[in-house]
Parts: sequence; structure tokens; C-alpha cells
Amino acid sequence: MAEGAGQMNKIFFLTLILILAGCAMPRIVILDDPLTAQQHNDLGVAYEEKGDFGLAEKEYEKALKKNREWVIPYLNLGHLYYRQGKLDRAEHILREGLRARGDHPDLLNNLAWVLMEKGRLEHAQYLIDKAISIEDREEYRDTRREILERINKKK
Repeated sequence: MAEGAGQMNKIFFLTLILILAGCAMPRIVILDDPLTAQQHNDLGVAYEEKGDFGLAEKEYEKALKKNREWVIPYLNLGHLYYRQGKLDRAEHILREGLRARGDHPDLLNNLAWVLMEKGRLEHAQYLIDKAISIEDREEYRDTRREILERINKKK
């Protein structure tokens, strides 16, 4: 009987040692995302260039969570949605960017283009005129020409 009790004690102590060893094992916990908004945006661009739109979208969204004031992730995410034909989502994110950043001419231009594609030509013209009044750039004038051509075709 004493031999059986000794065996039970050994099993108990081995089990206790394994449990304690398990408790002592280091665990890695990441409390905060170590990447910056710029790094997440850059990853998004890399994923988009590879055609992995799902991962690109996630990285652009992470960039926005890190810095809601930075216009580039709004533009990139809007462009990503536009490329995929998701015009409603493109419109939504570009409007969100305008709420966060005010009247940024690149956001206005891209939103005007999306609205033009959706057939909302008058609103698109208003937005592109606003962009041009802030900063007169060739690409904005190109957008305005395209909008006006489409308006004239409707007449």
C-alpha cells in the first residue's frame, strides 16, 4: 500500500510541476497596433497593386482609425471602391473624408467623379467647381470638362 501511495504522490507532484510550468510560460500580448497610419496605408497600396482588394481595404481602414484627419487613406479607399464598381461605398467614404477634413480639393474632385458616374451631374459640377475655386489644377479641369460633356449629351 505504501508503494501505491508513493506512486500517487509522484503523479501529484509531476502534475503540479507541469501546471506551474504552464503558468510560468511567457505569453505575448500586443496591447496596441505598432504600425503608423502611414505604414497601414502603404500596406494597403501594396495589397491593392497585387490585386488583393480585401486586404487593401482592411489596411486603409486601419490607417483611418489611426489618423482620421489624414486625407490619403480616404482617397485610396474611395479609389479602391471605385475600381471595384462599388460607387455607393466610394461616395460614402469620400463624404466621410470631407466631414473629417473639410473642403479638400482632391476629395471634392474624386467625389465629383463618382457622382458623375452615378449620373448626378449637377451635384458633380457643383463639387468640381468648388475644388477648382480652392485650387485650379489640370486634373480638376479635366473632371469638369467630362462632367460638362455628359451634361451637354443629356440635353
